[in-house]
Amino acid sequence: MMRDCEALYGFPPPELLREAPNLQWLHLPAAGVEPYGDLSLYANRSVTLTNAGGVYGAVIAEHTLGLALALLRQLPFFIRQQAEGCWKRRPDMFELSGSTVLVCGMGDLGRNVADRFRAMGCELLGIRKVIHDIPPGFAEVYSLPRLTEAVRHADFVINCLPSTNQTRGVFDAAVFQNMRPSAFFINVGRGSAVVEADLTAALQNGVLAGAALDVFDPEPLAPGNPLWAMENVIVTPHCAGASPLNHDRNFELFFDLLTRYAAKKRLYNIVDFFAGY
Repeated sequence: MMRDCEALYGFPPPELLREAPNLQWLHLPAAGVEPYGDLSLYANRSVTLTNAGGVYGAVIAEHTLGLALALLRQLPFFIRQQAEGCWKRRPDMFELSGSTVLVCGMGDLGRNVADRFRAMGCELLGIRKVIHDIPPGFAEVYSLPRLTEAVRHADFVINCLPSTNQTRGVFDAAVFQNMRPSAFFINVGRGSAVVEADLTAALQNGVLAGAALDVFDPEPLAPGNPLWAMENVIVTPHCAGASPLNHDRNFELFFDLLTRYAAKKRLYNIVDFFAGY
């Protein structure tokens, strides 16, 4: 079937793409494109690759907001307390309103995250690959090479970056050392952007206040990983984008793209093989 296939929806085994010389278009029902972003996989090097950008941003942003509130309001502590049947107050609880939030990555996910934190009364800073101007609602926007500088100004640093050669390992010891001791790190982008050993050391040594992590590299997070047992860390199993509405959203997007493809109109959500997203 792959030899005759012209358009394909889903996640085919990557090794079979070399057996598809007639493949003109592959659509992935996910925002991330790894490993399909490697052009050398394809028999047809003129293939068009599209993704599900716009499907998951809103629900991941809601999850992100929930993680931030859980960190500030000490919800994991109270859940443990409830399980123990213990009534005890904890004093170090804070408000989200008035916080400065650095959104790293200003694509669909980053924009949705920014919208929700702005609605909660936060000041927004941004990180993006190319700075044409400062979008409305952002106090300042930095280029990715200025990440170490930008984190100094934030109470929350939220990773929404895609997985590319430029973003791999950008959150390292230098970045964490420059964060405020009272700041929190949230990762809903890609695990590959974080040097996990550096993050673990920063959390263990009180370099930053805490973290909420939905993505890891590799996945799943190993049972003996110290992140599981840290009281200042929330771990969710790469589920930030989960919603019963995703199937309908994905198919609606694909049907619209398929209609355009059949009419020989330009597609959108096209992945740049060289940029990696």
